[in-house]
Amino acid sequence: MQILKDEVKKSIRKAALSEFKKHGYLKASIRQIADAAGITPGNIYRYFKSKDDLFDELIQPIQEQLAEVLRVTKQEVDSTLCTELSDHLLILRRIDASLMLLFKESSTELTILLNLSEGSRFASAKQDVITLVNQIITEVFTEEIAPSGVLSPKEQLAASMIATTMIESISLILRDHEDGDTIKMLVDELLYLYCTGISEKIKLLKA
Repeated sequence: MQILKDEVKKSIRKAALSEFKKHGYLKASIRQIADAAGITPGNIYRYFKSKDDLFDELIQPIQEQLAEVLRVTKQEVDSTLCTELSDHLLILRRIDASLMLLFKESSTELTILLNLSEGSRFASAKQDVITLVNQIITEVFTEEIAPSGVLSPKEQLAASMIATTMIESISLILRDHEDGDTIKMLVDELLYLYCTGISEKIKLLKA
């Protein structure tokens, strides 16, 4: 009997991941999940109290892993170890590598977390990554081009724009591709272009 229950729950989880990836949290339907799992909607509620409960079980583990990546990275950014442009750009590449590792382990869950969690309690996950990257880029600009320690409003906006577009671009790559090698190639190329662009911008501003 327990084996049967485990198999039913496994079928629900598999169907739910597919539904959330296809329609996102807000538009996902318990009825569609039940149909895909070959059970009635009522049976889902024997295992999960609500759509929230089901979504949480699927997405919370990857959200916790991402939160830990951000926590460790922020500690490194805040430390005195980051004093050169190369230090900060290396951290951006570590964020890239961490996202790729999470994708390798839980590709569907990470894609849903970053692109399709609007309306859930995980809706701020992408913004949390953007905020950290913005902090890194802001510190790079401040260290390199603001002797006073204060960036101009224009440079603050530039740092915010770079951080937002960088993470949005990575999120789109995760959304539109499933092959891990292709994703790594595209994200590595994206990071290279951004890091090169940041370096060139700093050279121009310091000239």
